[in-house]
Amino acid sequence: MARPNGQIIIDADSHVEEADDVWNHLDPAYAHRRPVIVQHPGLPGPYAQDAYWLIDGQMFPRPYGYGPLIYGTPVSSKFAKSKKFSIESQTLVPPSARIADMDKLGIDIQVLFPTIFLDMLSLDMQFEAALMASYNTWAAETCAVYPQRLKFAAPIPVRNPELAIKELRRVKKLGAAAMLVYGSAGEQFLHEPQFDSIWTEAEALDMPVAMHVGWNMPSIHKKMDTIFASATFVAIPMMFGLFSMIGGGILERHPKLRVGFFEAGADWLPYLVPRMERYWQVYSSKQWPGTPTCNPTEWLAGGNIYFACEGDERYLPDVAEMLGEDHLMTSADLPHEEALEDSIAEIEERPDLSDSLKRKILEENPKRFFGF
Repeated sequence: MARPNGQIIIDADSHVEEADDVWNHLDPAYAHRRPVIVQHPGLPGPYAQDAYWLIDGQMFPRPYGYGPLIYGTPVSSKFAKSKKFSIESQTLVPPSARIADMDKLGIDIQVLFPTIFLDMLSLDMQFEAALMASYNTWAAETCAVYPQRLKFAAPIPVRNPELAIKELRRVKKLGAAAMLVYGSAGEQFLHEPQFDSIWTEAEALDMPVAMHVGWNMPSIHKKMDTIFASATFVAIPMMFGLFSMIGGGILERHPKLRVGFFEAGADWLPYLVPRMERYWQVYSSKQWPGTPTCNPTEWLAGGNIYFACEGDERYLPDVAEMLGEDHLMTSADLPHEEALEDSIAEIEERPDLSDSLKRKILEENPKRFFGF
């Protein structure tokens, strides 16, 4: 469905709002712990949350109190029903409903990310791995209905490297477009030695690493007391993730690894990178242990780091200059509440971006990152 100029539009990051069928492939050993949907009369407030997932006695999402979060799954909630996208499109049941929305928005290819794994669902790493495996099998089957248009990023249980590598090999065979991780492995940085085998395997498989925002570090999330606070600071672990890739030496040890950062925007780079540069100069001059050999700016421009930007970002031209034009993508974030489905049109209409950069953002760069 290319445009008259031949351009293909790639949405590098949209979402599934999970229905119950994503657990149909759950390992039978965990049948008694299968997530179930619980309906509630509804709480007062703007979201009127009235449906939750019950997982190991915990309710997801939780709109109030410390560590709050909100999302549109389960789709039996009033919140999900209030969205302008149909429940069928939100869940991809059937996937043709999402294809219809993509056609309306002029999107040719869409990479799907899960929603429910934005939070850590269980402290039990083996159960978490089983939940992710069930979702990944469902996602592979769903995308196979429209294999040229629907792709999926597969969540990987990085807290347990052995299970992570096993699932990484499996989803590669299933056709995953990328492995999905968050900015940390729970409370641990991604560059800690026990996780290095994961990056070795990803590099060997030529599997891109898609790092997405998420409330994956409980020690930070539990300090948030409102949804506004949670939404504002959900990107903080992504800064940890970028540090791990550059300052923690992951890319130095695995130079062929491709890493993308999703749904955190890119406006924070002009702050974080000069700060890293400043302290790299201090500690590299003293040959301080653990300091990478190359400075952060060199790594950033080295070719393997990508960012999914948003169409209204104020400093996007500065980011393009800092990062290089070959490493920016964009996303519609369907069907989430941020209303970024206009992001593609915003990119196309911006007068401060060249036509060549726009084409790279919307087609060439995501093609290269995902290896389409």
